[in-house]
Amino acid sequence: MENYKYLEELSPSLDKKDTEKVLSFLTDDCVFQAGNLGPIKGKETIAETLNGFFATVKGINHEMSDTFESGDAVVHRGMVTYTRLNNTTLTVPVCDVFKMRDGKIAEYYIYIDWSEL
Repeated sequence: MENYKYLEELSPSLDKKDTEKVLSFLTDDCVFQAGNLGPIKGKETIAETLNGFFATVKGINHEMSDTFESGDAVVHRGMVTYTRLNNTTLTVPVCDVFKMRDGKIAEYYIYIDWSEL
């Protein structure tokens, strides 16, 4: 279970809206897909997407409960609470699926329904 040990830092980095730290976990050519958005590729585009999303919420808090690993795939499951700009909150289940390469995330898929956000 070597691949996901450092992922314990990923959710706190997202919660802090620390784009640079999140990018440090990714390969340069990482493919990223969140919710029902289309896939994007590359750290620069991912940074733009993350920064744009971070600006739409006041706060983020992940409570991850399970992590599973099989070969080069890691699944990270839990709940995430978003604080909207008007201080209301939304808590939804989240499941991240990672394909790892050389100790970094090469593919990052976030399965979440944030339609009420």
